[in-house]
Amino acid sequence: MAKRAKLGIPFNYDDSWIGGTYYIKNLVSALNMLQDAEKPEIYMLSNGQESFDFIRHHTGYPYLQWVRPATLAGVDGGIFRRLKLKSKLLPSFLKKELRFDMIFPFPISTDWKQTVCWIPDFQDKRLPEFFSADELRQRTEQHRYYFENFNHIVFSSEAARADFEEFYPEARVNKHVVHFAVFHERQSQRPAEQVVAELGLPTRFFYCPNQFWIHKNHAVVIEAVNLLKQEGIPVTVAFSGKEHDHRAPDHAESLKRRVAELGLQDNVRFLGFLAREDQIALFGRAICIVQPSLFEGWSTVVEDAKSYSQYVIASDLATNREQISTNAEFFDARDARQLANCMKRYIEADPVKVPVDYRSCQLAFARDFMQVLHQVRRGA
Repeated sequence: MAKRAKLGIPFNYDDSWIGGTYYIKNLVSALNMLQDAEKPEIYMLSNGQESFDFIRHHTGYPYLQWVRPATLAGVDGGIFRRLKLKSKLLPSFLKKELRFDMIFPFPISTDWKQTVCWIPDFQDKRLPEFFSADELRQRTEQHRYYFENFNHIVFSSEAARADFEEFYPEARVNKHVVHFAVFHERQSQRPAEQVVAELGLPTRFFYCPNQFWIHKNHAVVIEAVNLLKQEGIPVTVAFSGKEHDHRAPDHAESLKRRVAELGLQDNVRFLGFLAREDQIALFGRAICIVQPSLFEGWSTVVEDAKSYSQYVIASDLATNREQISTNAEFFDARDARQLANCMKRYIEADPVKVPVDYRSCQLAFARDFMQVLHQVRRGA
């Protein structure tokens, strides 16, 4: 029997970037779908046991171990300070040797060439106006650090890989595209109708479950609702998500002021950050999902919708078109009239929804990832 591959995952739970946290949870859940002999040993490199327990609790993965990065020989703690990576692992005393076949999704030592770096997207290149000069510099430094020191990079979409090739044509690195999928490990204990009622929503509503980052483009939804109201068409849109963007601290409040200015308080509902179970309940009960983002690397919201065969009205981005073709239509992200026209069609009658075999998406996530691992393990 072949020896199990050893996968090291640097991970600290970070609710300020919940997408990255769920990415790792979903990756481990995907690998858990493989035949037992195919499953790698996974070492969670976490500063605290809480991060490890989060993954263990939500995945039930059988070959999962916790390692403090401070016990690993050869770890370069300085890279985390220099590049200000999302998950900071700052080892203080290094002593234990542990051989990994692959490190993912970011480096812990320039000596470990089996590292595979994940770059979710290039929003900084496509929407630089949403970043400070310091943030733009840091992102460019981080990307260059990856391809100048390591041999493999994973992208979540072909669109992201194309961006990388455009912005860093000099990079000589193995490029992999691994589309991620989502997992819902438990259903709400409450009926969806109860969740809807408790949140004060009508029986028919559109749902936009994006964190309130400025590029998520909630503003176009508000303007579309206003256009419909002016036509005498009743519509309700529910927003949920954390109402904070460090790049624009007043963003969520400015959206609320715009809603009040237009007199749309009954039409646009701000639900705040919801428990995952309640969010999923709304996915099933909504007329459809509205995904108006100005930029995406690979949308968790769209994956959630696909997993429930839910219909999506999405901004016309290359990534969105790559990600979903069934149960979807697209609009110009800066054109509220186009969005209003899309929504108008479903005010009284739901869109036709085709069942999606989402298990195949989840398995593809695991298998595509393992192809990368085996290539790295062979030293290719």
